[in-house]
Amino acid sequence: MTDNKNKILDDKMLKLVSGGSLPKGWQKIADMMAPGLLKQYGDVTWEEALEILGQHVTDPDDFEAIKEYMKKYFPDQFPQG
Repeated sequence: MTDNKNKILDDKMLKLVSGGSLPKGWQKIADMMAPGLLKQYGDVTWEEALEILGQHVTDPDDFEAIKEYMKKYFPDQFPQG
């Protein structure tokens, strides 16, 4: 019988492996994808976009970061300045 004790991932490492950690440069990826998605979904509101994203982003910390970042794509709802 082998000892699996050394093969157990701690919670921090498990979160990195299973999700919950946006990749470096994720903002650039979002900036490349956003125009096409906004065109595809038409006059989607920020709240509606969150519902769509919520189906694909399962980590709460990632979701919060994305929510705040994507406000820039809804200037009518979130004026910059």
